[in-house]
Amino acid sequence: MNKIQNFSYHTHNNALGVFDGRSSALEMLQQAENLGWSEIGVTNHLIWHPHMPQCSKMFFQDFDKLVDTMQRSLEVLREAASQVNIKVLSGFEVDFFPSALWRRQFEKLLKVLDVDYYIGSTHTIRTADESRIYNIFHLEELPSGTIAEDMDELIKNYWLNVIESAQSGYFAFIAHLDYCAIFNLGVEPKWDDYKWRLIEALAKAKQPFELNTSGFERIKSPHPAPWILKELKERNVPVVISDDAHSTTMLGRYFNEAEDLLSSLNYTCLLYTSDAADE
Repeated sequence: MNKIQNFSYHTHNNALGVFDGRSSALEMLQQAENLGWSEIGVTNHLIWHPHMPQCSKMFFQDFDKLVDTMQRSLEVLREAASQVNIKVLSGFEVDFFPSALWRRQFEKLLKVLDVDYYIGSTHTIRTADESRIYNIFHLEELPSGTIAEDMDELIKNYWLNVIESAQSGYFAFIAHLDYCAIFNLGVEPKWDDYKWRLIEALAKAKQPFELNTSGFERIKSPHPAPWILKELKERNVPVVISDDAHSTTMLGRYFNEAEDLLSSLNYTCLLYTSDAADE
């Protein structure tokens, strides 16, 4: 393996005062250049659904407003990229939904936005019909009196969401497969069947995924959990290390630990520069 990976394809910034990064696009690119990286991919959140709760500026119900905001954020990125001497790739981290409505709108975006790649992501729990959606960072939005059976239905649909994103063919790689674990959701053994279904879906599609190092900070374990990573290694599913950086201080964070983990598993099916932005 490389020591240490000198790029990241999953980073965020605070463009337009909309996105949740804590550093500007230019600051992120300059820091990547200072680190001696070969390139950097910028992937602010792309989150649209007609039933998306409005608890963040990043969450859109109005599709035209979404398109305008994404295009303006790309203009900010291209202006910043003109000021550095490092290869800059553009993309978005997309919250996937399986409904025909969402897919139709996303496929419109694919024709409109000029980017290098998209990352598939799931940050929500939801009902099967997508009429009620809750971002896992805003669980206070859940109705009072939500019972365990209701939560089980919502969490089940988290796992089905990730599985279908892996099967969709839209994405260069799938982000933080078990991200719900940072809120202690979907971690009980009863969810293992869904995790096995996800492993097999990734393997069948040869869908690349990321080893997201943000988990080392939050739950002392990366995403996905090491046992899932081991099973994906056995199935020869391509992996790339991501820092999910939201500030300059997070670029390359825990890459050494991630590489050590992959080396311990003899994980050799790695997604490298020439592959990650292919569509």
